[in-house]
Amino acid sequence: MRPTARGHVGAVRLGIYVGVLALVALAAPLALAAQQRDSTAKRSRADSLRGDSARAADSLALVRELEASAASTRPAAAAQGPSGPSNPRLLPDLSAVADLIGDLSPKGSTQEGGSRLGIREVEVAIQAAVDPFFRGDIYFGFSDAEGASIEQAYLTATSLPWGLELRAGRLLLPVGKANTTHRHDLHTFEYPWVLQRFLGPEGLKGTGLYASRIFSPFGFYQEVILTAMDRFGEAPEGLQATEQPNRRLAGMGYSARLRNYWDLSQAANVELSASAVTGRREQPVTGAAGVNATLARQSVVGGDVTFRWRPLQQGLYRSFILQGELLRQLNERSPSLPAASGPVTYDGPTRDFTGGYAFARWQLSRRGYLGARIDALQDPAYGGGTTRAASGYLQFYPSEFSKLLAGVERVAPPSGNARTTRVILQATFALGPHKPHPF
Repeated sequence: MRPTARGHVGAVRLGIYVGVLALVALAAPLALAAQQRDSTAKRSRADSLRGDSARAADSLALVRELEASAASTRPAAAAQGPSGPSNPRLLPDLSAVADLIGDLSPKGSTQEGGSRLGIREVEVAIQAAVDPFFRGDIYFGFSDAEGASIEQAYLTATSLPWGLELRAGRLLLPVGKANTTHRHDLHTFEYPWVLQRFLGPEGLKGTGLYASRIFSPFGFYQEVILTAMDRFGEAPEGLQATEQPNRRLAGMGYSARLRNYWDLSQAANVELSASAVTGRREQPVTGAAGVNATLARQSVVGGDVTFRWRPLQQGLYRSFILQGELLRQLNERSPSLPAASGPVTYDGPTRDFTGGYAFARWQLSRRGYLGARIDALQDPAYGGGTTRAASGYLQFYPSEFSKLLAGVERVAPPSGNARTTRVILQATFALGPHKPHPF
């Protein structure tokens, strides 16, 4: 049976409705998913914007807080002004070195106080840069025998042109090689005998001016050191002259030193130097009224040589030092004597004296060293008779802050005087940057 036209149209419409419904059914989930993605993206962007806003707010709050803090401290800093120190390192370098001595000599102690076991000295150092132009160094010495003393205290100018270095204050005088070393830093337990007799038992110090310059006009390093001191050596106890040695400028202490330094190889170098010091010193007289001393010029001249060897490949385990000094003391023969009603006799030295020493030290291991020294001099304490001494030393450095030493010395004064054998144990330790130097 053939369908009518009206039925055909209804079927077409029904097909269209079904197709539209199918398209709607397929498009609705896609639209919903797209809407969800868009909502999620919007929420993510909103959350991100809120997070950025929060972080920005925190940063702005921190900046405002720092600005407020700086503003609150700025008036206080401005009020303080230049009264504060210009050195940003407010605390200087502090260090201490203790020198302990055990005297096991068979015929009794040979120490100044007569003790077998004692603290020979404690040295306290205060060092710092004062400002961009100066550096300050102060060394205090404390001992049972001498109490407290100012060993060194000097100001160094560090910004001078032409390589100049100037110091003002109290310091070890650059006379000879060993005299510029602190006693606890020596490779022996005492200064060489020639230095003790010619310069002083604890070396030669002075208070005044120091100038030095390093140059190399001949292809090797040279240094010239000049000093002008208040006096030559310490004032002797019990001697009183009519005037002080420094009353006239010519009576003050003056010294000069020329150092020459050569690198022989990458492992060896040698230093050859010459020194001189002069000044007027109190010398004993008898028969004068009210005084027992007069002023006489005394000078010390000499030379020293030091050879060092330390191979690059074995620098921690092997090294060698050979050092020697020769000094001559020159004394005024006939100084002016104080006025007196009767005869006045000059009891000071009327001749010159010569002496020297040789020292060698070999490194046995990383921490162990073996050394020896030979001394010979025309001894002023015995009127120029020859005093000889020989000594041996065993050193051990547990670290760079400690040193142990065992030494034996045989001293032979001029004939007719008893010989002395000294057995000394020494322990030195350092607190802070100032430490013993093994090489």
